[in-house]
Order: sequence, then C-alpha cells, then structure tokens
Amino acid sequence: MGHAMLTIAFAPLDTILPLREKVIIAGTNRDSPYFPGDDGPDTLHAAVFDGECVVGCATLLLSEWASAPAWQLRGMAVTPERQRSGVGRALLRYLEHTLPEKAPSVGIWCNARETAVPFYTGAGFKIMSERFMIEEVGPHYKLYKPFSDQNTGAPTCSAPRHHGIVCL
Repeated sequence: MGHAMLTIAFAPLDTILPLREKVIIAGTNRDSPYFPGDDGPDTLHAAVFDGECVVGCATLLLSEWASAPAWQLRGMAVTPERQRSGVGRALLRYLEHTLPEKAPSVGIWCNARETAVPFYTGAGFKIMSERFMIEEVGPHYKLYKPFSDQNTGAPTCSAPRHHGIVCL
C-alpha cells in the first residue's frame, strides 16, 4: 500500500513542535523542543504533511554565510518510520526552490550531526568544517550548499506558489 501524496508548506511553529520533540529532543539531555530564534521575525518553519500528519519538518533562520545573507537550517526531522523514504530530500528540494524568493540569500547551511552528514552530502551539501562537538548532542560538521547550483532540471510544480505545495 502506497502513501498519499505528500504536501510541503511553511507552517506555524506549533505545527512542527511535536515532531521535533519526538525525533530531536527524545533521548537527549535537552528538555525543550524550542530553539533560540524560533519566533524571530524572519524565521520560517516548514512541514511535510501526509494527509493531516506531520512526517517531516525544518526551521530556517535568516543568518549569514561568509558575510553574505544565507539561511541556517535547524531542527530538520523526519518521523522514524518515514526516514530514508525521500521525505527529507523532498523537503530540502522544496526549501532550495522557495527560500531564494523569501529573502535575497546565497545559500543554505547547517550544523549537521555526524550521523546525518551522508544525507546532506548526498543532497549536494559540502562539508565546510572540522568535526566539532555540540554539548549534550554530539559530534557535528558545518555544511553548506549555494543556491546558484539549483537550476538543474529539478521538478517544478504547477500549483500556485503561495499554497506551498510541491510536486514529488
């Protein structure tokens, strides 16, 4: 039995907090699913919906990379039963296509857990730092992907952009 068509959209913070709690916070010493900057004026939260269920999420903070405006990706999560099924890749693709419209920016960067580095490098991100530790979370690397490489024949969607739906 296949899954319903996924939809991806920018969403309010409270839409993604339960998934963040389940996937990112559970099993760590952190006690809150809230991150600094979650309520910033330029902060965006994206959710992947399977029907009414949130199966993926990410938060984007307008930040800088090499002194130029860029988006910092934080709190990316996919429900355990849907990991390695394309949900995360679809979410990244959606962000790469919609974020340049939200603000002038050169690309997207993140501090990725060591275990997630192959996912990001597989999506075209480059490792930009030595391994470093984030207290109570573990080893990380800084990764970056410029927006200038995006127009490579990725699927486009005929849905109106303001509805935030992506074709997978």
